Amino acid sequence: MDLKNLKSDPIVVVGGGFGGLATVQALLAKSDGTSVILIDEGNRFLFKPLLYELLSGELQLWEVAPQYSDLASELGFIFLQECVVEIDEIEQKLITSSEIEIPYSQLVISTGVTTDYSLLDNLQYYACGFSNLNDFRTIRNLIAKINNSSEYINPIVIAGAGPTGVELACKISDLIKDRIEIYLVDKGDQILPNCKSFNREKAIDAISNRNIRVYLDCYIKSVDKTFLELSKTDNEKNNYIKIDYSTLLWTAGLKPYNSKFVHHFLNENQKIKVNEFMQMDEYQNIFFLGDITYFDKAPFPSSAQVAMQQGSLVAQNIISLRRGNELQPFQYEDLGEMLSLGIGNASITGYGITLAGPIAFEIRRFAYLMRMPGFLLSFKSSGSWLFSKKIINRLFS
Repeated sequence: MDLKNLKSDPIVVVGGGFGGLATVQALLAKSDGTSVILIDEGNRFLFKPLLYELLSGELQLWEVAPQYSDLASELGFIFLQECVVEIDEIEQKLITSSEIEIPYSQLVISTGVTTDYSLLDNLQYYACGFSNLNDFRTIRNLIAKINNSSEYINPIVIAGAGPTGVELACKISDLIKDRIEIYLVDKGDQILPNCKSFNREKAIDAISNRNIRVYLDCYIKSVDKTFLELSKTDNEKNNYIKIDYSTLLWTAGLKPYNSKFVHHFLNENQKIKVNEFMQMDEYQNIFFLGDITYFDKAPFPSSAQVAMQQGSLVAQNIISLRRGNELQPFQYEDLGEMLSLGIGNASITGYGITLAGPIAFEIRRFAYLMRMPGFLLSFKSSGSWLFSKKIINRLFS
Protein backbone atom coordinates (compact mmCIF):
# COMPACT_ATOMS: atom_id res chain seq x y z
CA MET A 1 0.00 0.00 0.00
CA ASP A 2 1.41 3.38 -1.04
CA LEU A 3 0.23 5.88 1.55
CA LYS A 4 1.90 8.74 -0.32
CA ASN A 5 -0.58 8.44 -3.20
CA LEU A 6 -3.63 9.17 -1.06
CA LYS A 7 -5.40 12.34 -2.20
CA SER A 8 -5.88 13.57 1.38
CA ASP A 9 -5.23 12.45 4.94
CA PRO A 10 -7.41 9.38 5.48
CA ILE A 11 -9.86 8.51 8.23
CA VAL A 12 -8.07 5.83 10.26
CA VAL A 13 -9.73 3.17 12.41
CA VAL A 14 -7.52 1.20 14.81
CA GLY A 15 -9.07 -2.09 15.91
CA GLY A 16 -11.18 -4.31 13.68
CA GLY A 17 -13.70 -5.66 16.16
CA PHE A 18 -17.43 -5.02 16.08
CA GLY A 19 -17.13 -1.30 16.78
CA GLY A 20 -14.25 -0.64 14.42
CA LEU A 21 -15.71 -2.56 11.50
CA ALA A 22 -19.16 -1.02 12.03
CA THR A 23 -17.51 2.40 11.85
CA VAL A 24 -15.74 1.51 8.61
CA GLN A 25 -18.93 0.20 7.00
CA ALA A 26 -20.97 3.25 8.01
CA LEU A 27 -18.23 5.63 6.82
CA LEU A 28 -18.11 3.97 3.42
CA ALA A 29 -21.90 4.09 3.13
CA LYS A 30 -21.77 7.87 3.68
CA SER A 31 -18.48 8.36 1.86
CA ASP A 32 -17.31 11.80 0.77
CA GLY A 33 -14.43 10.23 -1.16
CA THR A 34 -11.96 10.20 1.73
CA SER A 35 -9.94 6.99 2.06
CA VAL A 36 -10.69 4.81 5.08
CA ILE A 37 -7.89 2.73 6.58
CA LEU A 38 -8.49 -0.12 9.05
CA ILE A 39 -5.48 -1.19 11.12
CA ASP A 40 -5.46 -4.42 13.13
CA GLU A 41 -2.73 -6.75 14.39
CA GLY A 42 -4.65 -9.83 13.25
CA ASN A 43 -5.72 -10.88 9.78
CA ARG A 44 -9.28 -11.97 10.61
CA PHE A 45 -12.40 -10.32 11.99
CA LEU A 46 -13.82 -12.49 14.77
CA PHE A 47 -17.59 -12.68 15.27
CA LYS A 48 -17.29 -13.69 18.93
CA PRO A 49 -20.96 -14.56 19.68
CA LEU A 50 -20.67 -17.39 17.14
CA LEU A 51 -17.36 -18.72 18.44
CA TYR A 52 -19.29 -21.38 20.39
CA GLU A 53 -20.78 -22.70 17.15
CA LEU A 54 -17.31 -22.82 15.62
CA LEU A 55 -16.22 -24.90 18.61
CA SER A 56 -19.01 -27.41 18.00
CA GLY A 57 -18.60 -27.48 14.21
CA GLU A 58 -22.07 -26.00 13.64
CA LEU A 59 -20.38 -23.18 11.73
CA GLN A 60 -17.20 -22.97 9.66
CA LEU A 61 -14.18 -20.70 10.07
CA TRP A 62 -15.03 -18.51 7.06
CA GLU A 63 -18.45 -17.78 8.58
CA VAL A 64 -17.17 -16.83 12.04
CA ALA A 65 -13.79 -15.31 11.19
CA PRO A 66 -13.57 -13.85 7.66
CA GLN A 67 -10.27 -12.34 6.54
CA TYR A 68 -9.97 -8.56 6.60
CA SER A 69 -8.42 -8.63 3.15
CA ASP A 70 -11.59 -10.21 1.71
CA LEU A 71 -13.80 -7.68 3.48
CA ALA A 72 -11.56 -4.84 2.29
CA SER A 73 -11.85 -5.99 -1.32
CA GLU A 74 -15.64 -6.11 -1.12
CA LEU A 75 -16.32 -3.00 0.94
CA GLY A 76 -13.61 -0.74 -0.44
CA PHE A 77 -11.47 0.18 2.57
CA ILE A 78 -7.71 -0.18 2.96
CA PHE A 79 -6.54 -2.84 5.42
CA LEU A 80 -3.17 -2.69 7.11
CA GLN A 81 -2.05 -5.55 9.36
CA GLU A 82 0.15 -3.64 11.75
CA CYS A 83 0.69 -2.87 15.43
CA VAL A 84 0.27 0.81 16.32
CA VAL A 85 2.85 1.88 18.91
CA GLU A 86 2.43 5.65 19.07
CA ILE A 87 -0.03 8.44 18.35
CA ASP A 88 1.15 11.98 17.72
CA GLU A 89 -1.96 14.05 18.44
CA ILE A 90 -0.25 17.32 17.45
CA GLU A 91 1.01 16.14 14.06
CA GLN A 92 -2.07 13.92 13.61
CA LYS A 93 -0.24 10.75 12.69
CA LEU A 94 0.23 7.16 13.82
CA ILE A 95 3.47 5.22 14.01
CA THR A 96 3.49 1.43 13.70
CA SER A 97 5.98 -1.17 14.93
CA SER A 98 7.27 -1.35 11.34
CA GLU A 99 8.01 2.40 11.59
CA ILE A 100 5.30 3.29 9.09
CA GLU A 101 3.90 6.79 9.63
CA ILE A 102 0.22 7.16 8.81
CA PRO A 103 -1.35 10.63 8.82
CA TYR A 104 -5.02 10.96 9.70
CA SER A 105 -7.75 13.55 9.41
CA GLN A 106 -9.95 11.76 11.98
CA LEU A 107 -8.99 8.81 14.13
CA VAL A 108 -11.15 6.07 15.68
CA ILE A 109 -9.74 3.84 18.42
CA SER A 110 -11.57 0.58 19.09
CA THR A 111 -8.90 -1.81 20.33
CA GLY A 112 -11.22 -3.78 22.61
CA VAL A 113 -10.48 -5.97 25.60
CA THR A 114 -8.89 -9.34 26.30
CA THR A 115 -8.77 -11.86 29.14
CA ASP A 116 -7.30 -10.43 32.35
CA TYR A 117 -4.88 -12.94 33.86
CA SER A 118 -3.52 -10.48 36.44
CA LEU A 119 -6.25 -11.20 38.99
CA LEU A 120 -4.44 -14.23 40.42
CA ASP A 121 -0.78 -15.21 40.77
CA ASN A 122 0.44 -17.48 37.95
CA LEU A 123 -2.99 -17.48 36.34
CA GLN A 124 -1.57 -16.85 32.86
CA TYR A 125 0.38 -20.13 33.10
CA TYR A 126 -2.53 -22.36 34.10
CA ALA A 127 -5.69 -20.83 32.63
CA CYS A 128 -7.15 -20.30 29.18
CA GLY A 129 -9.62 -17.59 28.18
CA PHE A 130 -12.16 -17.59 25.38
CA SER A 131 -11.64 -14.35 23.51
CA ASN A 132 -9.67 -15.22 20.37
CA LEU A 133 -8.92 -17.97 17.87
CA ASN A 134 -5.91 -19.22 19.85
CA ASP A 135 -8.20 -19.82 22.85
CA PHE A 136 -10.66 -21.57 20.54
CA ARG A 137 -7.95 -23.92 19.24
CA THR A 138 -6.77 -24.72 22.78
CA ILE A 139 -10.28 -25.63 23.93
CA ARG A 140 -11.05 -27.56 20.74
CA ASN A 141 -7.89 -29.65 21.27
CA LEU A 142 -8.86 -30.22 24.91
CA ILE A 143 -12.29 -31.51 23.86
CA ALA A 144 -10.69 -33.88 21.34
CA LYS A 145 -8.31 -35.24 24.00
CA ILE A 146 -11.13 -35.81 26.50
CA ASN A 147 -13.21 -37.64 23.88
CA ASN A 148 -10.30 -39.81 22.74
CA SER A 149 -8.67 -40.65 26.05
CA SER A 150 -9.67 -42.15 29.40
CA GLU A 151 -6.95 -40.21 31.23
CA TYR A 152 -9.16 -37.16 31.84
CA ILE A 153 -11.20 -37.73 34.99
CA ASN A 154 -10.83 -34.44 36.85
CA PRO A 155 -13.35 -31.65 36.21
CA ILE A 156 -13.06 -28.68 33.91
CA VAL A 157 -13.35 -25.51 36.02
CA ILE A 158 -14.84 -22.37 34.45
CA ALA A 159 -14.38 -19.14 36.41
CA GLY A 160 -17.17 -16.65 35.79
CA ALA A 161 -20.90 -17.37 35.39
CA GLY A 162 -21.66 -14.52 33.04
CA PRO A 163 -22.77 -15.15 29.43
CA THR A 164 -19.36 -16.43 28.26
CA GLY A 165 -18.96 -18.85 31.16
CA VAL A 166 -22.51 -20.21 30.95
CA GLU A 167 -22.52 -20.57 27.15
CA LEU A 168 -19.11 -22.23 27.21
CA ALA A 169 -20.10 -24.64 29.98
CA CYS A 170 -23.22 -25.81 28.11
CA LYS A 171 -21.44 -26.19 24.78
CA ILE A 172 -18.44 -28.08 26.18
CA SER A 173 -20.70 -30.34 28.25
CA ASP A 174 -22.54 -31.38 25.09
CA LEU A 175 -19.32 -31.87 23.13
CA ILE A 176 -17.69 -34.12 25.72
CA LYS A 177 -21.02 -35.93 26.27
CA ASP A 178 -20.81 -35.52 30.07
CA ARG A 179 -17.63 -37.61 30.26
CA ILE A 180 -16.29 -35.39 33.04
CA GLU A 181 -17.87 -32.82 35.30
CA ILE A 182 -17.76 -29.09 34.68
CA TYR A 183 -17.54 -26.73 37.66
CA LEU A 184 -18.95 -23.24 37.08
CA VAL A 185 -17.63 -20.80 39.70
CA ASP A 186 -18.77 -17.24 40.42
CA LYS A 187 -18.40 -14.70 43.24
CA GLY A 188 -22.02 -13.62 42.89
CA ASP A 189 -25.13 -15.24 44.30
CA GLN A 190 -26.64 -16.10 40.89
CA ILE A 191 -25.59 -16.88 37.34
CA LEU A 192 -26.07 -14.29 34.59
CA PRO A 193 -26.78 -11.43 37.04
CA ASN A 194 -27.12 -8.81 34.29
CA CYS A 195 -29.19 -10.89 31.88
CA LYS A 196 -32.92 -11.01 31.21
CA SER A 197 -34.85 -13.13 33.72
CA PHE A 198 -36.28 -15.43 31.01
CA ASN A 199 -32.82 -16.19 29.64
CA ARG A 200 -31.48 -16.77 33.15
CA GLU A 201 -34.26 -19.26 33.90
CA LYS A 202 -33.62 -21.14 30.66
CA ALA A 203 -29.88 -21.18 31.38
CA ILE A 204 -30.55 -22.66 34.84
CA ASP A 205 -32.66 -25.37 33.19
CA ALA A 206 -29.93 -26.07 30.62
CA ILE A 207 -27.27 -26.36 33.32
CA SER A 208 -29.43 -28.65 35.50
CA ASN A 209 -29.81 -31.06 32.55
CA ARG A 210 -26.05 -31.37 32.10
CA ASN A 211 -23.11 -32.62 34.11
CA ILE A 212 -22.40 -29.09 35.39
CA ARG A 213 -22.00 -28.19 39.06
CA VAL A 214 -22.42 -24.53 40.02
CA TYR A 215 -20.46 -22.91 42.86
CA LEU A 216 -21.91 -19.49 43.73
CA ASP A 217 -20.54 -17.07 46.34
CA CYS A 218 -17.16 -18.65 45.64
CA TYR A 219 -13.89 -17.54 44.13
CA ILE A 220 -10.62 -19.20 43.14
CA LYS A 221 -8.11 -18.34 45.85
CA SER A 222 -5.03 -19.96 44.29
CA VAL A 223 -4.13 -22.19 41.39
CA ASP A 224 -1.32 -24.59 40.55
CA LYS A 225 -0.67 -26.93 37.66
CA THR A 226 -2.96 -29.70 38.89
CA PHE A 227 -5.11 -28.26 41.68
CA LEU A 228 -6.81 -25.06 42.78
CA GLU A 229 -8.33 -23.74 45.97
CA LEU A 230 -11.95 -22.65 45.92
CA SER A 231 -12.93 -20.30 48.75
CA LYS A 232 -16.26 -18.89 49.94
CA THR A 233 -16.71 -15.13 49.69
CA ASP A 234 -17.52 -14.87 53.42
CA ASN A 235 -13.75 -15.27 54.04
CA GLU A 236 -14.18 -17.56 57.02
CA LYS A 237 -10.99 -19.38 57.94
CA ASN A 238 -10.57 -22.88 56.53
CA ASN A 239 -13.68 -22.39 54.43
CA TYR A 240 -12.18 -23.60 51.16
CA ILE A 241 -12.17 -26.64 48.89
CA LYS A 242 -9.12 -28.12 47.20
CA ILE A 243 -9.98 -29.31 43.69
CA ASP A 244 -7.88 -31.46 41.37
CA TYR A 245 -8.77 -30.15 37.92
CA SER A 246 -7.99 -30.96 34.30
CA THR A 247 -8.37 -27.46 32.80
CA LEU A 248 -9.15 -23.97 34.09
CA LEU A 249 -11.08 -21.67 31.74
CA TRP A 250 -11.08 -18.03 32.82
CA THR A 251 -14.03 -15.82 31.87
CA ALA A 252 -14.10 -13.80 35.11
CA GLY A 253 -12.32 -10.64 34.03
CA LEU A 254 -11.29 -8.53 31.05
CA LYS A 255 -8.77 -5.75 30.55
CA PRO A 256 -7.93 -3.37 27.68
CA TYR A 257 -6.02 -5.08 24.88
CA ASN A 258 -2.30 -4.63 25.41
CA SER A 259 -1.81 -1.63 23.14
CA LYS A 260 0.89 0.70 24.45
CA PHE A 261 -0.45 3.75 22.67
CA VAL A 262 -3.81 3.39 24.49
CA HIS A 263 -2.37 3.40 28.01
CA HIS A 264 -2.08 7.17 28.44
CA PHE A 265 -5.79 7.56 27.55
CA LEU A 266 -6.94 5.16 30.30
CA ASN A 267 -8.26 6.37 33.65
CA GLU A 268 -7.77 4.70 37.03
CA ASN A 269 -10.47 2.14 36.18
CA GLN A 270 -8.67 1.10 32.99
CA LYS A 271 -11.34 2.75 30.85
CA ILE A 272 -11.31 5.70 28.46
CA LYS A 273 -13.74 8.32 29.72
CA VAL A 274 -15.63 9.78 26.76
CA ASN A 275 -18.24 12.48 26.29
CA GLU A 276 -21.68 11.90 24.78
CA PHE A 277 -20.20 12.15 21.27
CA MET A 278 -17.68 9.32 21.96
CA GLN A 279 -14.70 11.71 22.18
CA MET A 280 -12.33 12.76 24.92
CA ASP A 281 -12.93 16.48 25.46
CA GLU A 282 -9.30 17.35 24.71
CA TYR A 283 -9.17 15.51 21.37
CA GLN A 284 -12.01 16.60 19.10
CA ASN A 285 -10.89 14.62 16.04
CA ILE A 286 -10.22 11.37 17.93
CA PHE A 287 -13.15 9.08 18.71
CA PHE A 288 -13.21 6.06 21.02
CA LEU A 289 -15.69 3.20 21.17
CA GLY A 290 -16.32 -0.32 22.39
CA ASP A 291 -15.55 -2.04 25.68
CA ILE A 292 -12.64 0.28 26.49
CA THR A 293 -14.94 3.33 26.84
CA TYR A 294 -16.98 4.73 29.71
CA PHE A 295 -19.50 7.58 29.87
CA ASP A 296 -20.33 8.44 33.49
CA LYS A 297 -23.65 10.21 32.83
CA ALA A 298 -25.21 7.21 31.08
CA PRO A 299 -23.17 4.01 31.52
CA PHE A 300 -23.75 1.41 28.83
CA PRO A 301 -23.14 -2.36 28.94
CA SER A 302 -20.20 -4.06 27.28
CA SER A 303 -21.58 -5.98 24.31
CA ALA A 304 -21.30 -6.37 20.57
CA GLN A 305 -24.53 -4.52 19.88
CA VAL A 306 -23.36 -1.52 21.93
CA ALA A 307 -20.08 -1.40 20.00
CA MET A 308 -21.87 -1.65 16.65
CA GLN A 309 -24.31 1.13 17.56
CA GLN A 310 -21.40 3.28 18.72
CA GLY A 311 -19.60 2.59 15.45
CA SER A 312 -22.57 3.81 13.41
CA LEU A 313 -22.83 6.96 15.52
CA VAL A 314 -19.10 7.69 15.36
CA ALA A 315 -19.19 7.43 11.57
CA GLN A 316 -22.11 9.85 11.48
CA ASN A 317 -20.29 12.26 13.80
CA ILE A 318 -17.10 12.12 11.74
CA ILE A 319 -19.07 13.08 8.63
CA SER A 320 -20.79 15.87 10.60
CA LEU A 321 -17.43 17.11 11.92
CA ARG A 322 -16.00 17.23 8.41
CA ARG A 323 -19.04 19.17 7.15
CA GLY A 324 -19.21 21.56 10.08
CA ASN A 325 -22.50 20.15 11.37
CA GLU A 326 -23.55 19.44 14.97
CA LEU A 327 -22.53 16.11 16.49
CA GLN A 328 -25.13 13.70 17.87
CA PRO A 329 -24.96 12.08 21.31
CA PHE A 330 -24.85 8.32 21.71
CA GLN A 331 -28.11 6.74 22.84
CA TYR A 332 -28.06 3.01 23.39
CA GLU A 333 -31.04 1.04 22.11
CA ASP A 334 -31.46 -2.37 23.73
CA LEU A 335 -32.27 -4.73 20.84
CA GLY A 336 -32.61 -7.82 23.00
CA GLU A 337 -30.44 -10.66 24.22
CA MET A 338 -29.60 -14.08 22.83
CA LEU A 339 -27.76 -16.93 24.55
CA SER A 340 -26.37 -20.17 23.16
CA LEU A 341 -27.24 -22.98 25.60
CA GLY A 342 -25.60 -26.06 24.10
CA ILE A 343 -25.68 -27.77 20.73
CA GLY A 344 -28.81 -26.76 18.83
CA ASN A 345 -30.28 -24.88 21.79
CA ALA A 346 -30.62 -21.17 22.65
CA SER A 347 -32.69 -18.61 24.48
CA ILE A 348 -33.91 -15.26 23.12
CA THR A 349 -35.45 -12.26 24.85
CA GLY A 350 -36.12 -9.30 22.61
CA TYR A 351 -37.24 -8.56 19.09
CA GLY A 352 -40.75 -8.76 20.54
CA ILE A 353 -40.39 -12.44 21.54
CA THR A 354 -39.27 -14.71 24.35
CA LEU A 355 -38.32 -18.11 23.01
CA ALA A 356 -36.08 -21.03 23.91
CA GLY A 357 -35.09 -24.29 22.29
CA PRO A 358 -34.03 -25.42 18.79
CA ILE A 359 -36.04 -22.78 16.93
CA ALA A 360 -34.53 -20.07 19.14
CA PHE A 361 -31.12 -21.47 18.24
CA GLU A 362 -31.83 -21.15 14.52
CA ILE A 363 -33.25 -17.64 14.89
CA ARG A 364 -30.18 -16.59 16.88
CA ARG A 365 -27.84 -18.05 14.29
CA PHE A 366 -29.68 -16.49 11.36
CA ALA A 367 -29.90 -13.09 13.10
CA TYR A 368 -26.15 -13.08 13.68
CA LEU A 369 -25.31 -14.29 10.17
CA MET A 370 -27.38 -11.45 8.74
CA ARG A 371 -25.19 -9.03 10.71
CA MET A 372 -21.96 -10.34 9.25
CA PRO A 373 -19.92 -7.54 7.67
CA GLY A 374 -20.20 -7.29 3.89
CA PHE A 375 -23.15 -8.25 1.73
CA LEU A 376 -21.45 -11.22 0.04
CA LEU A 377 -20.40 -12.86 3.31
CA SER A 378 -23.80 -12.27 4.93
CA PHE A 379 -25.59 -13.61 1.86
CA LYS A 380 -23.33 -16.65 1.58
CA SER A 381 -23.60 -17.48 5.31
CA SER A 382 -27.37 -17.03 5.38
CA GLY A 383 -27.78 -19.13 2.23
CA SER A 384 -25.61 -21.87 3.68
CA TRP A 385 -27.85 -21.88 6.78
CA LEU A 386 -31.14 -21.72 4.90
CA PHE A 387 -30.50 -24.57 2.47
CA SER A 388 -28.85 -27.06 4.80
CA LYS A 389 -30.79 -30.31 5.27
CA LYS A 390 -30.67 -30.06 9.05
CA ILE A 391 -32.28 -26.64 9.03
CA ILE A 392 -35.01 -27.65 6.61
CA ASN A 393 -35.85 -30.70 8.74
CA ARG A 394 -35.76 -28.72 11.98
CA LEU A 395 -37.88 -25.80 10.76
CA PHE A 396 -40.59 -28.00 9.29
CA SER A 397 -40.63 -30.81 11.85
